[in-house]
Amino acid sequence: MIAFNPGSWNTLLWHTMCPVHMSKRVVESTADGVLLRVAVKPRSRARTFIANIGVESVNLNLKAPAREGKANAELLKRVAKLLKLSTADVILVSGSKSRDKTLLIRGVTADRVLSVLQAVKNNK
Repeated sequence: MIAFNPGSWNTLLWHTMCPVHMSKRVVESTADGVLLRVAVKPRSRARTFIANIGVESVNLNLKAPAREGKANAELLKRVAKLLKLSTADVILVSGSKSRDKTLLIRGVTADRVLSVLQAVKNNK
């Protein structure tokens, strides 16, 4: 175990580089598009698609099982339909075999994504 001096440069570097201390936002604008962080629940019996909009991710309920990419396919289709985009504009960047996923969405702004998610969450 490495002991850190609270006022040292190493502590500052560790706090800024450590994944636990790095702040991840739900929606983040990049040069390629908008990154959306989601946490999915496959084979959910809940009727609502958006369960919760948190600080670090959006919790989504999927009906498809997490087998043979069915849940990922449903996720991409439903997000594209929600934002009124083509499924080619929504790309799974990371987390293909995890419940925590990152999507790259092209052709839309971060503000638009957040406003659509909030509107859907508040209406249903």
